[in-house]
Amino acid sequence: MALSSWARVEQVSDTGHAEVGAPRIYILPTRYGFIFAVLVFLMLLGAVNYGNNPAHLLTFLLAALGSNAIYLTWRNLRGLKLRCLGCAPVFAGQPGRFLLELQGDGHERPALQLGFDGSEPLLLDLPAGGDAVRRELRLGAYPRGEHSPGRLVISTRYPVGLFRAWCYVECDRPVLVYPKPGPAWEAGGDAANAAEDGASGSGSEDFAGLRAYVAGDQPSRIDWKSYARDRGLNTRLFSGQADTPVWFDWREAPGADTEARLSAMCRAVIDADAAGREFGLRTPQGDTELAAGPAHRHACLRQLALHGTHDA
Repeated sequence: MALSSWARVEQVSDTGHAEVGAPRIYILPTRYGFIFAVLVFLMLLGAVNYGNNPAHLLTFLLAALGSNAIYLTWRNLRGLKLRCLGCAPVFAGQPGRFLLELQGDGHERPALQLGFDGSEPLLLDLPAGGDAVRRELRLGAYPRGEHSPGRLVISTRYPVGLFRAWCYVECDRPVLVYPKPGPAWEAGGDAANAAEDGASGSGSEDFAGLRAYVAGDQPSRIDWKSYARDRGLNTRLFSGQADTPVWFDWREAPGADTEARLSAMCRAVIDADAAGREFGLRTPQGDTELAAGPAHRHACLRQLALHGTHDA
């Protein structure tokens, strides 16, 4: 029998959907629940010893309250539907943000807590109505490569905090971490020859637009005016030699070790994509074709992220 079956872990479907079933919910008393149980037991001993009917009434009333809390805590998780949408690729050293979609079955679900092992938990109240709600879970900073965020833990102590119910969900949505961008690098060889051929291009100092800031961008290219207007940190782009293809060769990349070379090539890919140039990679894992666009940028950065791993 698999360990996951023994541990009663909910598995997501191919589309990322899962529903918390009744057999998958664990429930135990909290510290306050144990204290409450001890107090009720002592009150019962006192009521029996002195034969006090009002004390019996109060004792059984509190015991009924505790018993009802068990059901309400368990019901707050049962039937909860969720969808693991995954985490967008990030660069090494940056925290990831895992997107989740939650949906109830009509009744309100207060005081839900969600979090991966070792990550910062998220507290939320799921309103009644059955509408889907999207939330982001902040992950830690991972090194380069592909990483599993671990098991998602969904828990609650509603309504009175005497019991804690929780469920494990195996979100099979790995987090892809690109290499950390290094200093600007101008590729030589074929790129230098191509640059001469592209001298008649659109000019190297024509403003082309803005893109989101990436760690390592030159401070002189940051658009401080948009930052002052609360539009976030953006980098100014300039057109120039946009039609000039360029190859980034692993053997020419600067750096004393593998990570330094990957960082240099990562920066080169980002800059070439921002300039609208066609580019390709030549790495020990193989060559990519010359292309441009977001899909090609992701494919190249993914190849760099998985360099030296079994998934490369």
